[in-house]
Amino acid sequence: MPRLPETCHALVILTFASAATAEHIVAGVPLAARVLREVALGLGETGAHTECHVVAPGGWMPSPRCRAEIARLAPGLDWILTCEQTSPVGTTLYLCGEALVPGEAIAAALTGPSRPVSGICPELTGAVALSRELSSAAHLSALERRLIAGTGKAADGIVSRYFNRPISQAISRVLLRVPGITPMHATLGTAGLGVAMAACLFTGTEPGLIAGALLFQAASVWDGVDGEIARASFQTSARGAMLDSLIDAATNLAFIAGLTFNLWQRGESDAALAGLAGLAMLATGLTLLGARSRTNGGHFTFDAVKNHFRKRPSRLMRALSFVAMRDFFAAAYAVLIVIGLAPHALIAFSVVTAGWLAVTIAVLFRTRKTGTVASSC
Repeated sequence: MPRLPETCHALVILTFASAATAEHIVAGVPLAARVLREVALGLGETGAHTECHVVAPGGWMPSPRCRAEIARLAPGLDWILTCEQTSPVGTTLYLCGEALVPGEAIAAALTGPSRPVSGICPELTGAVALSRELSSAAHLSALERRLIAGTGKAADGIVSRYFNRPISQAISRVLLRVPGITPMHATLGTAGLGVAMAACLFTGTEPGLIAGALLFQAASVWDGVDGEIARASFQTSARGAMLDSLIDAATNLAFIAGLTFNLWQRGESDAALAGLAGLAMLATGLTLLGARSRTNGGHFTFDAVKNHFRKRPSRLMRALSFVAMRDFFAAAYAVLIVIGLAPHALIAFSVVTAGWLAVTIAVLFRTRKTGTVASSC
C-alpha cells in the first residue's frame, strides 16, 4: 500500500451522533473503542504524523470502561476529544463513527486515489449528518449482528455451520452484553456441561444415558461461544485456545468412558468392550497429536492431521473431515442414543476410531522430519 511522506501531517476527524452512541456496547466493546482501533490500524499504514480528533456533541466524557478499552485496542493512537469543528490541516479525513469504517479503507482513503466508501465523508457536516442517520438502535443492533456473524470459522463442519453456530452466536450476543465477560467464562461453561454430562452417564441408567447424550450435544454447541466472544472482542490468546482444545478432548474422552460404563452397567458387555477399545485408541491418538503440537511449537492443538489433509483438498477428504469433526460426532450420537441405538453407535465408534488412529499414525510418521503439519488456533 502507498505511504504518505513522513513530513506530511494527516488528521482524522471522527464524529459520533452523541455520547450515547460512542459509549454503546457493540459485541462486548464500546463503539468508540472499536472505531478508534480501526483508525489506529489505518493510520499505522500511512507512515505519516497522524492524529485523530473525536467530535461528540454534549460534552462527552468517556467512561472508565471505554477509556480502558481504547487503551487496550488502540494503545499508540494520538487522539483528543473536541466539541468544535477543527480546521483541516494537511491530509484530512472525515469519518462517521457509527459506520465503523475498516482500517484498510481508512488507510486507502489517506494514501490512495479517492473512492466512495460508506462512512467516509468529504466534509465534517456530511459526517455529522451520517452519524445522526446511523445512530438508531436498529442500525447499532444490525452492526452487532454482523460482527458476531463474522466470528464463525471457514473450517466449520456441516452441523456447526447450519445448526450449532447460529445457536452459539445467539448465546454469544447475549453474553457479550454482560460487563466483564471473557472467553474464559464461556470455556468454563463448556467444562461445566462436560461434568454434568459425565455425571448423567455414570449413573448407569437409561434416563442418564439420554440426558448425557443431549448434554454432549449441548457442550458441542456451547463450545463455539468462547471463540466467538474472543474474536468479537479481540481477546484471542494462545493460552485460551490451548485450554479450549484440552477441555474438548477431555469432554470427548469422558463421553466415551461414560457411555461405555453406562452400557456395561445395563448388560451390554460386547458394546462396552468395543467402547473400551475405542477409548484406548482415541486416547492414544490424542496423546500423539498433542505431542506433535508441542514439538512443532505455536498454538497447542489436536488438529494436525485435519490440517494436513486441508492442504490436499479433494471431495472425498472434505467429506471425511466433516464426518470426523466433533460437531457431527456429537449430533449423530445424540440422535442414535435417543432412538435406542447406543450399543451399535459405540461399536461403530470403535471401528471408525481404529481407522482414524491408523491414519493419524501414518500422517505423523510421514511428517516427522519435515515438520509440515501445521497448527491452528
